[in-house]
Amino acid sequence: MHSVINKRIDLTRTSQYRLSIQASLNGFSFAILDEAAALCRQLYHYTFSTAQEHEDVYSEMVTLCQKYPQLKYLYSSTQCVYCAPSFTLVPEPLFVPDKAASILQSIHAINDLDEVYFHALRPLGAVCVYAIPNSITAPLIKKQPATRFCSIAVSLIEMAASLLGHTRILLFYQNQHLYLTLMKEQQLLLCNAFHAPEFNTALYYLFFVLHQWQLNPETLRLYISGQISRPHRRLLHNYFPMLSILSSETILLPSLEHALQYNTILHPVCAS
Repeated sequence: MHSVINKRIDLTRTSQYRLSIQASLNGFSFAILDEAAALCRQLYHYTFSTAQEHEDVYSEMVTLCQKYPQLKYLYSSTQCVYCAPSFTLVPEPLFVPDKAASILQSIHAINDLDEVYFHALRPLGAVCVYAIPNSITAPLIKKQPATRFCSIAVSLIEMAASLLGHTRILLFYQNQHLYLTLMKEQQLLLCNAFHAPEFNTALYYLFFVLHQWQLNPETLRLYISGQISRPHRRLLHNYFPMLSILSSETILLPSLEHALQYNTILHPVCAS
């Protein structure tokens, strides 16, 4: 476990803080957020040492939850955002809750032990249906029974809705996957995930979306987050003069690199 931020914290006062977790089959991060003081008091990141097998991830999750006492205390709220492409969007008028699992299974391969959730994005008229492996949910629920589980898609859509720009794209790149969220004013045009083992592949999909929607990169606002190197940021800036690194309006992280890598963990999601 790598300590990114480690300010002294009184664990008898955790009911005043928010616990935010971001997980995938590649790794696990958690942040303890003091929103009253606009501070991230602690931020840890751990990369799983296994080959992403569910049984091994479960074992490592159990070990982490036992090792870090911060994870056993109760907080004002606890959320876990799962980063994986196993999600889909359904128009809210057409969504039937009892059919959530079958809708998702028609698009993605779902493991027998995966938990299927859905979240209504009511201002946008859509419902996000998503799956999270039991190897992630079960150890967390034992320590944090009130945890709200959300897909990274929900987080990205909610963040994109709050950003400036008539037409804007939020680009998130992590664990060989590109997530693109395209909005025009308050209309959601696209939220999709693409397998992109190399960043050049991510660029291909980005420009494919621009071509599909007939968008001009010079007049488009592009917000970026995730595992994007400095050379790749410079390359993006050559095409997108209105490029910004995604940042929190309320809680600042120590550096630009920290903001790029971890700002998605700061955003409160699935509050409704």
